Amino acid sequence: MKMCFLIPLLVAGAAAPRAAAMPQEIAKGIESAKATGAVSISADSALSDGRLVLRVAAQNRTRVPAAFGPASIRIATASGEVVAVQSLASLIAEARAAAGMEIEALPAAPAGPAILTNNSGQKDVSGYTGGMGAPVAQPSRKRKPKAAEVAAAEARIAALKASILADTVIAPGQLAAGQLVTEKIRFPNKRERGLVVTVTLAGEEHRFTFDAPR
Repeated sequence: MKMCFLIPLLVAGAAAPRAAAMPQEIAKGIESAKATGAVSISADSALSDGRLVLRVAAQNRTRVPAAFGPASIRIATASGEVVAVQSLASLIAEARAAAGMEIEALPAAPAGPAILTNNSGQKDVSGYTGGMGAPVAQPSRKRKPKAAEVAAAEARIAALKASILADTVIAPGQLAAGQLVTEKIRFPNKRERGLVVTVTLAGEEHRFTFDAPR
């Protein structure tokens, strides 16, 4: 699902926030609109190596700037267990490790450009792929990675930097969009796959309930 589907939903406006959605709806996109802002989320139709790839678009409908970023989004299981989100730095380290490249030291805080859009345009944020889901570790054998492997890894890293949601400030009437990649989700009961995503924007909470893709 491309973010270009989510943006028109925010611009057009939503009738009323949905407290819950059918499991299949998360792939199509779920929306919530309130007085101070509107939020749309979507996810891939399947988990990537057990991890949820969540795309978020938020519109500030107030007359003052609104802070927004990964800390504005909380992901938890239906039982209340928090699902951690991977930082941009850790995702980059995974891409480098998968290619056999040397891993740089992780910074103390995640960083990366947010995707800011307005009512006339948006960018694709489908930069994360399952091929970047390898555990972060130095390659077991020392070998010089092939040029093609390095080029592929650099392309993935560039896509991550362009797509992962970072801290930003949304100007009045403007939009911010990006994606988050969670840690591998473990459900004690495989039949119960409920997730709750809570997005805080301009002082209001937008709550989405759905079943995790398989």
